[in-house]
Amino acid sequence: MSNFFQTKIEFLRGVGLQKAQLLGKELGIFTYGDLIQRYPFRYLDRTQFYNIVDLHDDLPFVQVKGILRGKEVIGEGPKKRLVAKVGDASGELELVWFKGINFLEKIVKNHQEYIVFGKPTVFNGRPQMAHPELEEVTEQKAGQSFLQPVYNTSEKLKNYHRVDSKFIMKMVSDLLKIALPQVTETLSPALIQQYGLMSKATALQQIHFPQTPDLLQAARFRLKFEELFYVQLKLLRQKDQRKVELAGQIFSEVPTLVHFYKNVMPFDLTGAQKRVIHEIYKDFL
Repeated sequence: MSNFFQTKIEFLRGVGLQKAQLLGKELGIFTYGDLIQRYPFRYLDRTQFYNIVDLHDDLPFVQVKGILRGKEVIGEGPKKRLVAKVGDASGELELVWFKGINFLEKIVKNHQEYIVFGKPTVFNGRPQMAHPELEEVTEQKAGQSFLQPVYNTSEKLKNYHRVDSKFIMKMVSDLLKIALPQVTETLSPALIQQYGLMSKATALQQIHFPQTPDLLQAARFRLKFEELFYVQLKLLRQKDQRKVELAGQIFSEVPTLVHFYKNVMPFDLTGAQKRVIHEIYKDFL
């Protein structure tokens, strides 16, 4: 990668010096290169919209689409919460927030269609989500589906500095917009064609924001192939260096090995054993 990827992370939009120092200390992210190579450890499936009637406790994080039918603040003190109801053609889903109530009460609109994303539970026989994510349905987002990346962070960053997985996702998204044109191909065209690999730039885009599970799998294969390819090249180079620097004793012949194999062993070797003996014999010469 070019010198662009040595740029300090503090210069990325929305980061700044203070967050950059914390990212370096907590996550080892110091440069653009560190961030773009910090891959998600899992993905949330946002490729499917569920009907509210089909929600149950055993489902993971899911998304539904519905109209906000009402909201109210209930309780006092620690029990204070914002409760809203979203409905689709199949039923009604209760949404509950215990934090950020004042802010949410201002921005959540009645009769607005939302995409609701969260972990469904069943309370008193009714489906419910606690602290779901809400997005207003627009023409652009109406049919939008994707795999949402999830990034490792630390408790200190999440709890005290609001650097959670979604913040890192936004950082990566902002970085990819300016970084992908800077990515240079690291494998030869012959290798890419032989193994059907996607380009390095495409692999980085798809490993962070995969459009489909198949593209995610292809991106993983490309990046794993590249890593193992260069590990293998390094090992071969070290082997060649050892042959030059530590040549050792060269034998013109190895009579003991030949005598033992032909005259002493009371049974014949298998094909695999013969190949190993042959390799040992070549190493002596």
